Amino acid sequence: MAKQDADVIVVGAGVWGLCCAFACAKRGLSVRVLEADRIGSGASGGIVGALAPHTPEQWEPKKQFQFEALSEAASFWSGVDALSGQVSGYGRIGRLMPLTSERTRALAEERVDQANQLWQGKYDWTVLSSHPLVAEEIALHGIVFETLSARLFPAHALKSLVAACRALGVQIEEGQRVAEIGAHNVSGPWGKTEAKSVILAAGVSGFSLLEPHVGPMNGQAVKGQAALLDIDLGDAPQIFADGVFVVPHAHGCTAVGSTSEREWQNARLVDEKLDVVLAKAQKICPSLAGAEVIQRFAGLRPRAPRPDPMLGPVPGLEGVYAAMGSFKIGFGIAHKVGEVLADYATGNQVDLPPKFQVGQHLG
Repeated sequence: MAKQDADVIVVGAGVWGLCCAFACAKRGLSVRVLEADRIGSGASGGIVGALAPHTPEQWEPKKQFQFEALSEAASFWSGVDALSGQVSGYGRIGRLMPLTSERTRALAEERVDQANQLWQGKYDWTVLSSHPLVAEEIALHGIVFETLSARLFPAHALKSLVAACRALGVQIEEGQRVAEIGAHNVSGPWGKTEAKSVILAAGVSGFSLLEPHVGPMNGQAVKGQAALLDIDLGDAPQIFADGVFVVPHAHGCTAVGSTSEREWQNARLVDEKLDVVLAKAQKICPSLAGAEVIQRFAGLRPRAPRPDPMLGPVPGLEGVYAAMGSFKIGFGIAHKVGEVLADYATGNQVDLPPKFQVGQHLG
């Protein structure tokens, strides 16, 4: 192998790429991050920032991985903020989920004991009769309140993470589009850059970078639209109902989102589909009525070929590791993904759910 330009090259400066860089740098590795556009220009540039678990039932490795990540999130982000001197906006505010039928209420009540067991007694799953934030007609059969969910504001979190990475010596270079990846290297208009390890965390574009080596990926770019409202709900719980999130943020605004569009013409176009989401949100949470929309967002979320993240060594491509397929749970598990990829980069043993491995997504 040619002389290395760094121990680790990370392709992509979204939250997964930056968390990988942060974890590697904390282990003493030299790290360069190459971002094709600007920091957070992909899915990580969104505004919703809901960190929420799957339901506490039918437990399997993916749910355990996510639970561990959400449990560790407060410690991780407080450490990042302490190092950076910035504020990520993280807060464990919990989540409200209205119950729409007798059946959903019965299931919710069954999950009380399951949550206590599977969440190790650390977080609550409670069935309430009502909550002031949720319209009565939306919650005719009660409301679940669980205390594991959290929020952070993506732009603030990325700013804090970037400053923390740079404090550890990470080089982050914007406008450096990687055109090809190879064993222990990446190349672009500047030429070829060598490293012991290459971590591909390039979001949607990562699929096309892998295809010359592994064949058609069938990864998907799912469009999401969201809005930021000028209303301060303080540290009230987030709400999830009818596919819509309402997330109160620490800086006095509230996010609403998002669509999940498999077919679209313009990735950045905000259209009437967001108006539908906003109308639903106001019906669910009447406090939002009349609030000014101060930001609208549309972007693409990378969904791996199977409904799981795609992490670890790329078969047949020595020294290259994937951190791809964040889809809707990217911020919630980003720091744990970073630790997993840092383990691979340093040759440590990795305990990873089998369904997450790259080979499981191929063919």
